[in-house]
Amino acid sequence: MTNSALDSERTIDANRRLRWRLNRSALAFETSVLERLVEGNPGNIDFLVALGQAYARLRRHQRGLEVDRTLVSHQPDEPTFRYNLACSLTLTGDLNGACGELLQAISLGYRDFEHLLADDDLVALRRDNRFGLIRDRMAEITSPQNT
Repeated sequence: MTNSALDSERTIDANRRLRWRLNRSALAFETSVLERLVEGNPGNIDFLVALGQAYARLRRHQRGLEVDRTLVSHQPDEPTFRYNLACSLTLTGDLNGACGELLQAISLGYRDFEHLLADDDLVALRRDNRFGLIRDRMAEITSPQNT
């Protein structure tokens, strides 16, 4: 490889790192603004959802778990909030809780099974034996008798 090719590769790599740092800094700033908004408006669902998403992108799983629990406490019958709580529980190592929340999300109407089967947040749960309960429930719902 020539020196100019090496220099070009280094420049591209440096640009990628800079772009990553800038994106991370912007997200950290956005998160701090959202935290203040939630402090002043603790029942605002839109702010809580946005904060939970920001924590997820920053991989602040414990904080995301707290937000997801708050959302479920505000709207316990919202299947997407239950699904997100299952994701947070999986990411923080509570596979039992995650399984229960995912089953609850499905009972409440969560039906994006394709996403559930591909979601990176649920990898640990899908590898666990308890996921068989979820797979069985999805099979019940999608069987020809239930459609």
